[in-house]
Amino acid sequence: MLNRHWFVLAVKLVGYLLIALIPIVVYSGLLNFAGFVGFQGLYLVLTAGFYLIWWYSLFYTITMYLLDTWIITNHRVIDSEQHGFFNRTVAELSLAKIQDVSTKVDGLLATWLKFGDLDIQTAGTSPKFSFKQIPNPLLVKDQLMRAHNEYIAEHPEGIEIHEQQGL
Repeated sequence: MLNRHWFVLAVKLVGYLLIALIPIVVYSGLLNFAGFVGFQGLYLVLTAGFYLIWWYSLFYTITMYLLDTWIITNHRVIDSEQHGFFNRTVAELSLAKIQDVSTKVDGLLATWLKFGDLDIQTAGTSPKFSFKQIPNPLLVKDQLMRAHNEYIAEHPEGIEIHEQQGL
């Protein structure tokens, strides 16, 4: 089971932390103006609205990070993507249909922290499966290819045992 690398979430959380400081910085700047005293109530309401939207965005970011998962089993690859709070796409790929697996590690930080993208090209009209910003994509590629080779050795026709019994 894979999620995005922790660094992806950490960068977003640092950004949210910096954004949370905006009302504090603005307030300290407005204290120097004499006319601001009459507008402190309005500023408080606007700040409360700002933090409400900030909290919703933070929660949304963490939820999307935790619910975007990729699962590799000894028979399938499952891609579960969360597109919103109530919108989820789950796609499944048999190991027999894998034709090509490629990885992409882009940049100094990605190389140093060992995270990147993994793409699985399939046979047929199925779209490419993409695992974005996962930890150790080269190790995952090796494990996936090992599982693919074991599956092909056990199922030479690409048909599972329970599928053969139905014939």
